[in-house]
Amino acid sequence: MAGISFSSLIAADMGSASTYVMTDEKTPVTRCRSVVMVDALKSSEVYAAGDEAARMSGRSGQDTLVVSPISYGAVADSELAAILLLSAVEKSAGHRKTLDKSRLVLTCPEGATRVERAALANTALLAGAKKAVIIKAPVAAALCMQRKIDRPQAQLVVSIGASVTEVSVISSYAITLSRHMKTGSSAFDSAIIDYVRRKYSLLLSREVASELKEQLGSAVEPREDASHTLYGRNVITGRPVSANVSAMDVYEAIKRPLEELTGMISDALYNIPVEYAGDILKNGISLTGGGSELFSLADRLKNDTQIDVYQSGEPCYDAVRGALLAAGDDRLLRRLENAYSAYEV
Repeated sequence: MAGISFSSLIAADMGSASTYVMTDEKTPVTRCRSVVMVDALKSSEVYAAGDEAARMSGRSGQDTLVVSPISYGAVADSELAAILLLSAVEKSAGHRKTLDKSRLVLTCPEGATRVERAALANTALLAGAKKAVIIKAPVAAALCMQRKIDRPQAQLVVSIGASVTEVSVISSYAITLSRHMKTGSSAFDSAIIDYVRRKYSLLLSREVASELKEQLGSAVEPREDASHTLYGRNVITGRPVSANVSAMDVYEAIKRPLEELTGMISDALYNIPVEYAGDILKNGISLTGGGSELFSLADRLKNDTQIDVYQSGEPCYDAVRGALLAAGDDRLLRRLENAYSAYEV
């Protein structure tokens, strides 16, 4: 990184469901869906990316497909991921923007393999970045939450994404212990789709199920039975119909995957070496990631583990905000690289 003059800083957190980009500390985080619309026969021909592609899903002809270049938090297609990244950066900047003079910092899961990190690095290069840094997402989130990861005391970060959940212990800038699980908030969406189909014979799209989760979903039994009218197709007759789905319906729908998720997190905590126990009891759990936004999930986790749980006001933005903080601090980046929490591309 020495000897290179950067005209701007760019941070990006590319997840299975959403991509988050920041180009300035003073501007809001840009969020877009992690999908692109391609030609069904020639996938290299892209018609739309991000939210525009998501809006066109199911509304275009059979000659197009809406696909995600990100799978389980890892890049599955570097070329399409680069197009998605450029689209998100341009949306954030408000104009067409090249990356050749920008310092780009990308996040990756702690459990990412060397091959997956290479695919992410290739995405940065294909997008036009001359130099880029990959930082582990739990570390980036901890930086945003101002956790004291520079000290030898253990900091516990639980990151819940759409399809990946990670429990990480961070000490002296390094992740000393972690557990990577291929489950997240997308399991709630699938459960809602199955429940509504069984109870109301109504077929929902994944996007509608996700909106229902955000509006009525709860990690604890709802006290007020609010409801929402949904429109879809009857799975028996094929006709357009509507159904009034309640908050209790949503709670019953996600109950099993929620128990599985919190059970895996609790199991990971109980298997952490005793040497870390005192630090974790003192410092608590840092809960982050878009999947952690489910209402009362922090309270549920605190009740299950008997450990204090801390969460920012916008946990889905923690990783990208932490990545931008690191992007502007050469000394911090060097320390993260020395601790194998960041990698220069």
